[in-house]
Amino acid sequence: MTTREWESAIDAADLLVGPSFAFQAVTGEFDAAVHVATGDKLTDAAREELIEELRKAISETVNRVLGTRFVRATYRTVLDEENAR
Repeated sequence: MTTREWESAIDAADLLVGPSFAFQAVTGEFDAAVHVATGDKLTDAAREELIEELRKAISETVNRVLGTRFVRATYRTVLDEENAR
């Protein structure tokens, strides 16, 4: 799936684009990235808790399997999109 197809699928499912998590090897190369989208009916507290739990679980798995380290989480919000226009 291309990023454009992914974005279309997210829009069609009426989900909110959330953070992306990137994982970098000790060589400096990126080995994996995961982008999260959540339902728009979640409360902010539920969304934040879900994203944090996903980050922990995904980080632990990627780090164990690939021997990488968590590098960053980036967040894209509606305000970010409006300010970019």
